[in-house]
Amino acid sequence: MIAQRFGRFAAAMAVAALSLVFAVPAGDADLPAGTPPGQQQQQISPAEAFAVMAAEAEKGSAPAMLTLGTMYERGIGTPRNFVKALEWYSKAAAANLPEGHYNVGVCYEIGMGNAGDPVKAFEHFEKSAELELPQGLYKLASLYFTGAGVARNESWGVELLKRAAETGHMAAANDLGVIHFEGSFGQPKDINLAYEMFDKAAELGNPEAMKNLAVFHRDGLGRPVDPIQELKWYTLAHRGGFPPAALNSAIARLKAGLTGEQVARAEGEADAWVTAFRARQPGAPQPQTQ
Repeated sequence: MIAQRFGRFAAAMAVAALSLVFAVPAGDADLPAGTPPGQQQQQISPAEAFAVMAAEAEKGSAPAMLTLGTMYERGIGTPRNFVKALEWYSKAAAANLPEGHYNVGVCYEIGMGNAGDPVKAFEHFEKSAELELPQGLYKLASLYFTGAGVARNESWGVELLKRAAETGHMAAANDLGVIHFEGSFGQPKDINLAYEMFDKAAELGNPEAMKNLAVFHRDGLGRPVDPIQELKWYTLAHRGGFPPAALNSAIARLKAGLTGEQVARAEGEADAWVTAFRARQPGAPQPQTQ
């Protein structure tokens, strides 16, 4: 069964982790050739990192302001101080850093360093979305669906999800698949468009979308029943981190009912998919081959 996400959209969008953007040290570029490996990376304590970030933030570096806010929020190199965290997130927002606006929005949404204000939260999430921050677009969509800090507007929420998906936000693409599968939020039910969005989300690495594609092939939704493709997508969802308990029985059932050659084909296609995914997403967390 396709996940019923949108009756509980607010829960799915519950407090996101606030951004942590540490500057990449440039000192290694100046090391002489042949420097022993143990000397190629300088070790810096959290307190020293905090001092560096504080100095850079005071000089006007917006990324440093954002990082300093996170260090105050998490107690990295300094005692936790949510009021100071909000202060530095606000300075990053004032410097027009989209992540700064997003983090200020989260602070006002959950009442971190303040009494909480859904309208101010909305305003900052909206600004982060205007600056094309993918998670800002996604969050703003949720607010229009739930009416938190703004009048409900489901059609605009869908449009924001589309924009988020276009920027590569995989959860947004998967959620659009659910919307088109269910025909919710005023959208026509369209099995083929739902499959297209699940496929887009899967291509971006979303394991829930991979599981949803397996269901399409299992139930013959808009296409013939195909147990080989079903096994391929369940396998990819498993490798991508979807809870194993939800997949183990389905994978075992398929392997018991398919020939060894068919299982090998499904797993080979899964391996090939992972290889292609890695080529598309260098440096990103990757689903693992077995």
